[in-house]
Amino acid sequence: MKVIEETTEWDVEYSVPNHVYFVNDSRDKMFAYVAAGSVQVQEFKRPIKFSVRRRKFKEVENRWGYQEPEVVKPVGTSWQVAGSKGATYTVTNDAGSWTCTCPAAKWQRGECKHIKSLNAVS
Repeated sequence: MKVIEETTEWDVEYSVPNHVYFVNDSRDKMFAYVAAGSVQVQEFKRPIKFSVRRRKFKEVENRWGYQEPEVVKPVGTSWQVAGSKGATYTVTNDAGSWTCTCPAAKWQRGECKHIKSLNAVS
């Protein structure tokens, strides 16, 4: 996770505040932000799309102590995995047989994206 502060100089007649953003390493998803002039972190329920196009940023120290939310939480031979729309699914590995509680796992042949993501990590 990166903490970036916007330094864009806006060429407009009105005032545009520059905020601090908590983003993933590729800077395309934002987990939270701190509004200009505030010290309180505003967290989203799930990451949202973020664009750095035509804007300037500098990386800053995380003096707010904010941690990226865990997407995968191990529980024995099962893992709690956050879905893309905020739901939580359980992926289980029982002697090499993978299962997932997501709707796609019921209809797909093979592995759903949650199982594939865990297999890529291990």
